Amino acid sequence: MNGACWRLPIWKGDVPAVSPVEREAFKTCGHGKVTVEGGKRLQRLPYLQSVTTSSAVVAFAAWPGDIWVEAKKEDKLVARARARFAGSEEQRRRSFMHRDQKQALSPDYYFVQRADLDGLEPRTLYCYQVMSREGPLTEPAPLVTAAPPGQDEPVRFIVFGDSGSGSAAQQAIARRIGSESFDFILHLGDLAYEQGSAAQFQTEFFDVYKDYLQVAPVWPAIGNHDRNTRNGDPYFEAFVLPPPERYYSFDWGDVHIVAIDTTGGWDEQVEWLKHDLSANRRRFTIVIGHHPMYTGSIRGPHLALRKKFWPLFAFYRVNLVLMGHEHHYERFGMRNGIIHIVSGGGGGRLTRIYSKASTVVVKTVHHYLAFAVSKNKLTMRAIDIEGKEFDRIELEWKPRRSTPPPERDKPPRSPLDVPVARAPPL
Repeated sequence: MNGACWRLPIWKGDVPAVSPVEREAFKTCGHGKVTVEGGKRLQRLPYLQSVTTSSAVVAFAAWPGDIWVEAKKEDKLVARARARFAGSEEQRRRSFMHRDQKQALSPDYYFVQRADLDGLEPRTLYCYQVMSREGPLTEPAPLVTAAPPGQDEPVRFIVFGDSGSGSAAQQAIARRIGSESFDFILHLGDLAYEQGSAAQFQTEFFDVYKDYLQVAPVWPAIGNHDRNTRNGDPYFEAFVLPPPERYYSFDWGDVHIVAIDTTGGWDEQVEWLKHDLSANRRRFTIVIGHHPMYTGSIRGPHLALRKKFWPLFAFYRVNLVLMGHEHHYERFGMRNGIIHIVSGGGGGRLTRIYSKASTVVVKTVHHYLAFAVSKNKLTMRAIDIEGKEFDRIELEWKPRRSTPPPERDKPPRSPLDVPVARAPPL
C-alpha cells in the first residue's frame, strides 16, 4: 500500500513556549544537572525505570568504572546502589569491541548501566545523585516512589504514542506535556522511527524527553517500528522493565497497568495474562499496547489480536484499553464494559480516518492523554497540540458483589471458554 493514500500533510505549526510545572520537589532536591565530571563520563543522562512503592532503578549510559547512586531523604542517606551493566552479554561484548574506536560515541555501543535502589517507602520524595570516585556526575534530582492503594490524592500520568519522528509536532507535544503534573509516562509504541535503531532511540526519545525521564519513569509498550533493528534489541537494551519485559504489569496507587506486545508471541502472553489479571486486586485496570483492536483507519482493526485478547479483558473486567499505531484519536463506547481508545498522536505524521462507525469521539490531531486516578474515580482528558481539551471520560469505582463468581479467582482454560458478546463490525 502506498503510504501517501492514508497519510496527511506534515504539521508545520509553531512549537509553543510552554513553561514546565515547577514541582515542589525541585525546590527540595534540585534539577539533577550534569556536573563537569559527568559531562566527561555520561553517554546518556540518568532516567528512572521500574519504580515501585519500595524500590527504583536509575539507568544511564557510561563506561564502566566505580559509579554508584545515592538516595537521601531530608539530607539523610537512606539507600546506596552500585551501578552494574543492564544489558545482555552480546551487548556488553559489542560495546567493549568498539570502546577504543570513534564508534564508541555511537548509541549502538553505549554501555547502559543500572543502579537498583531498595528499602524505600511508598509515595515518598527522595533526592538521588549519580556519584563516582572522581566526584558527582550529577547534582541531586527528585525521585518519588509509587503510591500504595487507597489514597485520596490521585495518581497522575501522561499517555501518548507514535512520537518518535523528530518532527515539530513531537517537540510541540513534548512541551505541552510540561504543563501537566504527572507521576509517570505510558508510551503506546513506535518510540523511534523508522527503524528503531539505537541512534533513533537516542535522538527521537531520550534527547526529546530527557528533562521528564530524569524525574518520572516511562513505561513503554513496544511498537512495530521499535522492532525493525535486530528484532528490537535497541529497545530492550535501553529500558529496564519488569519481567518478562516484552510484556509486563505494574501497580501505582489504585490502578493496575498491563503492557502487552501486539507484535507477536500472543499465545504465551495469553497464559501470562490470565494469571496476572486473576491476581489483580486494584480498583482500575488499564491495558496498553500498540496495534488497535478497534479503529476506523484504512488499515482497519487487528481482528486476530482482538479475538485473542478481548475475551480475557472482558472476563477480568478491564476498564480501558489504550493503543497507538494509527496517528489520530478515536474513542469507542463500552464494549463488554471496556472503553477502547486509539491514541497515536504523539508526533508522527497524522493518518486519515475512513470510517466513523461506532466511534464516540474522533479527531485527527496530535495530542496526549492526561489521567488522574484516585481510589474512587478515574478521569482522562485528551489534550490537543494547541493545549485544548477535546475529550474527557470519568469512571466511578463501584464495589463488586460481596461474593464474586467462583471463576473470578481462577483464569479460564482458554479464551474460547470465556463467554463474551461479539462487538459489531466496523
